[in-house]
Amino acid sequence: MNNIFMFIGRITKDLELRYTKENKAVTEVSIAINNSKEDTTFVKVSYFGKIAETIHQYCKKGDLISVRGIIKNHNWEDKDKNKHYDYIFIGDKVTFLSTKGNSIKKEETSENEPKNELKDNTNIYKEFGDSIEISDEDLAF
Repeated sequence: MNNIFMFIGRITKDLELRYTKENKAVTEVSIAINNSKEDTTFVKVSYFGKIAETIHQYCKKGDLISVRGIIKNHNWEDKDKNKHYDYIFIGDKVTFLSTKGNSIKKEETSENEPKNELKDNTNIYKEFGDSIEISDEDLAF
């Protein structure tokens, strides 16, 4: 995929959950991204479906999150036939980095995103034992 964005920022306002005519959940996350001490960028990212419901349930103003998704062109013509162009950020993944009350790290992915099948990630190298012996012959240089 060539069209991917990824931002880390704090949520600037509490989220609202809406539903489309087809009963699909929608939420828009406004985040502040600190580029430097004097420069902050504000971005709105839209989420749809189950991930929108999860974000609405667990996130609030001030939480630090990582968001990922795609950028879409949004072109339209107003009633005076003037053309307008802008971009829409559609999220497909969010990582909860911290909340005001505690520091948690939880990842949520949209239904379309493949899930990591690793069940026990506490010791992914347990099949190799406590240590691995490497000799000089094993090194490539």
